[in-house]
Amino acid sequence: MYSSYDHCRQQLHGVEAIDYYLADSLYGHIQAGNAPLLFHSIMLLSALLRDGHGCLKLRAEAGQWHWRDEEGKGGYHFPSFAKWRDALQEAALAPRNEKPLVLDCERLYLRRYWTFETGVAHSLKALMARSSLPDQDLAKEVLEQLFPSVPPGDQQRLAVANAMGARFSVLSGGPGTGKTFTVTKLLAAMQRLRNHRLRIAMVAPTGKAAQRLMESVVAAKAVLQEQGVLTAEELRSIPENAATLHRCLGVMPGQHEFRHHSGNTLPLDLLLVDEASMIDLPMMYRLLQALPPGASLVLLGDPDQLPSVSAGSVLADLTPRPHPGYSVEKQRWLRRLTGDAVPVACGKNADYLGLLTDSRRFAGEGGIGRLGAAVIAGEAGKSWAVLKEEMQGLELQEDGDLQTWLDGWVEAYYQPLLQARDVHQAFALLAAFRILCVTRSGPQGAEQVNEYVQARLRHTGLIPVDGKWYPGCPVMVTRNHYELDLFNGDTGLLLRHEGKLRVVFARGDELRYLSPSRLPSLEAVYAMTVHKTQGSEFEQVALLLPERDQPLNTRELLYTGITRAKKSLMIRAGEQIWKKAVRRSVSRYSGLSERL
Repeated sequence: MYSSYDHCRQQLHGVEAIDYYLADSLYGHIQAGNAPLLFHSIMLLSALLRDGHGCLKLRAEAGQWHWRDEEGKGGYHFPSFAKWRDALQEAALAPRNEKPLVLDCERLYLRRYWTFETGVAHSLKALMARSSLPDQDLAKEVLEQLFPSVPPGDQQRLAVANAMGARFSVLSGGPGTGKTFTVTKLLAAMQRLRNHRLRIAMVAPTGKAAQRLMESVVAAKAVLQEQGVLTAEELRSIPENAATLHRCLGVMPGQHEFRHHSGNTLPLDLLLVDEASMIDLPMMYRLLQALPPGASLVLLGDPDQLPSVSAGSVLADLTPRPHPGYSVEKQRWLRRLTGDAVPVACGKNADYLGLLTDSRRFAGEGGIGRLGAAVIAGEAGKSWAVLKEEMQGLELQEDGDLQTWLDGWVEAYYQPLLQARDVHQAFALLAAFRILCVTRSGPQGAEQVNEYVQARLRHTGLIPVDGKWYPGCPVMVTRNHYELDLFNGDTGLLLRHEGKLRVVFARGDELRYLSPSRLPSLEAVYAMTVHKTQGSEFEQVALLLPERDQPLNTRELLYTGITRAKKSLMIRAGEQIWKKAVRRSVSRYSGLSERL
C-alpha cells in the first residue's frame, strides 16, 4: 500500500488528496482479503462522487485503468467484474452489516449515499402506491373546463389528466413547451377536486429560479383569467409566491440538517418544485423526508439540462425518454377521460410522468430550436450544419480575433447598461444579454472575460480606473446568505440610491437595496458559466466555447446554454471542439431508476 499521500502520488497520476485520505480513513475499518483493491475502490468511489455520481458501478469500471499519466505509465488497473464483485462481497459490505461502505445491486456506495438513494426510492414508491384515480365524471368535467376546444392528442391536457389525483408526478419538457402554464392548470384541477382546500407551496433550487417560477405562474393566471378558464376562487387558491428549497425547508446556520424533517414536516398539502434537474440526491432525500403524510409532490423541469452540481441526476433518472407507457388501468382511465390513444407499457410503466415535447417558443424552423434538438440528440454533424446555415436567430464565429468580438458586445450591450437612465431600464438591459462560458477560470473562462469587459469599459471612461465597484456593474452572489434571503447565483446591480452605492436586487416589482459591505461574496457578472445560468433566461446570449477541449464541455452544457436564449444566440466555437462536446454526454452512475 502507500505510506503517505506523497507516496501515493508518485504511483498514481493526478490522484486527489481528498480521495486518498477518505480511503485511508475507511479501509482499515473493513476486513478485506484484498486490501489494495478495497483501498483503490474507495479512492475511485470518492472521485466519482466529486464528479456527480451517486455510486461506483462495478460493471462500468471493471477492467479499466485509472490515474495513468499522459504516456500511459503508472496507475491502477481494476480487475474483471466477477473478481471485483467477489472481493468486495468477501469484505461483508451488504447493507445489513452497517459498514461505512455498501455493496448493493452491483454498485459500491458510501453508506450515506446508499441511504439517500434507497430513501428517495422508498418515499417515491410510497407516494405512488397511495395515489388514487379521482371520480371519472368529476375529473372529466374539470378537464373540459380547463381545456375547452383543444384538439385530440393535446400534450398539456394529457399531462394534467395524468397527474390528477396522483400523489407524485413529474411534468417534463424543454423550453417553450408550456410547463408552467400546464402546471398552473394542474394546480387549478387539483384545487377543484379538493374543493379548493389544498395548501400549496411553490419552490425552486435558486432564488432566480424561484423568481422566474413566481413570474410565470402570475402570468399564466392572468391569461387563464382573461380566457375565463379560472374562477375567482381558483385564482386565490393558487399561490403567487415561490421560495428557495433551502428557505422552504428551514435553514439552520452552521448545520447540515433543516428545520423541517420527518419529525417536523412541512405545513402543506401539495408541493410544486420547479427546475428539478438542479436538485441533487441528498436534497431530494431531505425534501421527501419533510413531506407530510397525505401531501402530493409535483416535479417540474427539463431532464436534458445539466444535472445538479452535487451527486445525483434525480430528474433524469425519473424521466425515461421516450415515455415507456402507462399501466393498463391508467391507460384505460386516460382514454375515457381524454379520448386519446395512449400506450401501455411493455415493462415498467411511468404512470407518474407527463412529457411535453412540442415547443411553442422554438416551433417550426427556428434556428435555436433546431440547434438545441440536434445537440441533445448527440448529432454532432447535423448540429454543426445548423450553425453554418446562419439561420435567423443564430450567429457563428469560427475564428478571428476574440477581443474584436467581445468589443462589439461591450459596445452593443454593456455600454448602454452603464448609461441606463433609471433602475428599471438597467434591469431590463441586464436581462437582455449575457456572455456564457464553459469554465470559470482559464482562457475563455468567465473570470478572464469579465476582466476584459471591465478593462474595455474603463478604456471608454464609463467606469473609474481604480476601485472595485461602480454604478451600473452587474453582480452575482457567490454563496448563500440565508439571513438576507439571497443565494448563490442571484444577480443584481450596483446603483446609486439616496446618494450611496447600493446593491439592488429585483423580486418582481419589489426592489431591495443593500450595502455592498453586507455581501462580501459578490463578483462582476458580465460573463458567467453556463452552470450558473440554470433557472435564468436572456433575450440574447453569446456562448463562448474554449479553444482547447474541456471535460466539462458536454452536450448537456451546450443544450443548457443554447436554451437560455429566447430570441437570438451567438456562438464562438471551432468545429472540432463543438463536435467533441456534442458527442460527450453526462452519464452518472445511479441505481435510483432500477429501484423504482
